[in-house]
Amino acid sequence: MSKGYNSDVEALRQKEYPHMNDGVYLDHSGATIYAKSTIDSFCAKMVTNLYGNPHSENSPAKLSGEVVDEVREKTLRFLGADPEHFDLIFVANATAAIKLVADSFRDLSEKTSDQRFWYGYHKDAHTSIVGVRELTYGQSYCFRSDLEVERWLRSPDAGFVNRYRPNGLGLFAYPGQSNMSGRRLPLTWPAAIRQSEYLQGTYTLLDAAALAMTFPMENVFQDVDRAPDFTCLSLYKIFGFPDVGALVVRRESGHILTLRKYFGGGTVSMVATFGKNWHRSKGLQAPTYKLHEGLEDGTLPFHSILALGEAIDVHRKLYGSMSRISDHTSYLVARLYRGLSDLRHANGRPVCRVYNENGDFEDSSKQGSAIAFNVLRANGHHVPYSDVERSANDAKIYIRSGGVCNPGGIFTALGYEPWMMERALSAGHHCGSHGISIIHGLPTGIVRASLGAMSTKQDVDTLVDFLRAAFVEKEPDWASTRTLVEAPPAERFSLDLPGNYTTSSFPDVREVPRPRPMLHQFSAAPEATPRVAPFAMHDFIHGLAAVK
Repeated sequence: MSKGYNSDVEALRQKEYPHMNDGVYLDHSGATIYAKSTIDSFCAKMVTNLYGNPHSENSPAKLSGEVVDEVREKTLRFLGADPEHFDLIFVANATAAIKLVADSFRDLSEKTSDQRFWYGYHKDAHTSIVGVRELTYGQSYCFRSDLEVERWLRSPDAGFVNRYRPNGLGLFAYPGQSNMSGRRLPLTWPAAIRQSEYLQGTYTLLDAAALAMTFPMENVFQDVDRAPDFTCLSLYKIFGFPDVGALVVRRESGHILTLRKYFGGGTVSMVATFGKNWHRSKGLQAPTYKLHEGLEDGTLPFHSILALGEAIDVHRKLYGSMSRISDHTSYLVARLYRGLSDLRHANGRPVCRVYNENGDFEDSSKQGSAIAFNVLRANGHHVPYSDVERSANDAKIYIRSGGVCNPGGIFTALGYEPWMMERALSAGHHCGSHGISIIHGLPTGIVRASLGAMSTKQDVDTLVDFLRAAFVEKEPDWASTRTLVEAPPAERFSLDLPGNYTTSSFPDVREVPRPRPMLHQFSAAPEATPRVAPFAMHDFIHGLAAVK
């Protein structure tokens, strides 16, 4: 066994993941893959038991309620969070957890002197974290680096954070791991905020959706005094199935969420609808009710929660611990980084530009299981990221490209300034599959490859081999060249533009970029030399079976 590499996974792939045999899946940051045993176990329970709505009192309903309570505690313990100090609220996904926290702070802020709360977030944050700023009436700040966060923690009254009262109501949110580059951020900030005499009104929200996939979360929760106040997760990123999320709440901090205005079915003990309107939240009636009972609106997805319990049991049986998964994926991501870095065109220039601020892909405290990169031509120009993903998909290699819902991380890595973003918008670019990949020589997104617990060395090597075959450019044989032939006209280049694209109104704005004429030498005048290695893509695609 290689250091850190779990070779048992190669056998597991055949037994537990037969649905992965038709390609190389490298988008685990989007959703990892579920094990066959999880589905089998879940189906067996579904056809041998009767489960009802847990809000009822009949026997099937009570069985569902018992399952929900058991799985709630099982999930907390899997995450290394002591149920005595933490509660878990089931939600649809990490975004729903973020919105629950954000809505609670917005409602409570109406009782402050200026009727708003301060919000700080890190530039590596997911779009769902960024969106909270719209509830602050302009009192928010995006930290541009880790050093800027540290500077603020040393001087909480610093004016640059756009905060008028450091001791007022505030929320600081950041990702445990960038969902773009896989870079892992410090876990020490929540404790620093809690210990600051000037920030006693500031709470912390950790987005652990990307982090929890391959990281032992006991490192986050084992010390309750250093843990975040709120931690959001998408559990399908850990187990593949079911599609459910969670908000882990530090009990000493959770009471602030119960002051929200909205209430849904099952979260109140009484509601008056005639005369004076009033209600009593279960969240405010401890110890009669528990915190989560006042925050889980409506009927829980109890069948999905049943499946979650089975997924946790299977995951432990297959992998043992999250620490082992962390070692395994750290080995693989370092292997992938070396493979990408070693790719060179014949002129010595790199084929891939990898984006990461750490530069240390072997340290699991600094790097998770994802890599962000772009592909370069031999002349240094970018290959449209959409072309890379499309070609990989044709080769049955499944990666992701684009803005990956991380606007701050993307545009920082690519060197964008605010005016350049305005230019991209005016050119018609937008997030999603129909955006413009390159504008005036600059890419608008990246290619991301992400690994999971069931990834293998062969997965990594297949991606690197594909990039080598598809994009490495070789020099022509100048010894046998005599005749100069001009390269094909620009219209023969495939530009990554929407189908209804036109340059009639502003020809210089949507430059993608303009191909430069190139001179090639041949003994005769055949068709132009291909820009990529003379390797038939069709043969490569149909030869993957042999690689696998």
